[in-house]
Amino acid sequence: MPRNPLTPVGLRCRREALGLSRADLAEIFDVNEGTIRSWEIGKSEPRDPLSVHMTLGNLEDTALECLDELLAPIEDQDETVRSLPTALIAYSTQADYEQHTRWAQRLPLAAYRACVGRAFQLLSDDDIPVEIVSPYD
Repeated sequence: MPRNPLTPVGLRCRREALGLSRADLAEIFDVNEGTIRSWEIGKSEPRDPLSVHMTLGNLEDTALECLDELLAPIEDQDETVRSLPTALIAYSTQADYEQHTRWAQRLPLAAYRACVGRAFQLLSDDDIPVEIVSPYD
């Protein structure tokens, strides 16, 4: 018998790793926030757990693609390029996010911000000068 790919604690871990609130996830699945809480504490289950699992997987894959793009400076072997300051753009509003980046069609704003934060950490750890800015800086 196959194991359930979507346990209550697994759902919460995956949601939090994506930088999503319960409200964000509720919007994605067109349910209320209390439903997400019930799933996460094991009080109830999604009607179609496999679909929820697959949707989360798609979001996780997209977040990894986004992170790879944000981490492009790490891949450059030219020390001159690596020493230039890298600006990671974070958006404060949904409207700005939708207007300025293609990721808005594939990734919720909160998940994009989580990618920016992770990229900042990884670039900093690799001694690449980096800052997080708004599109208006």
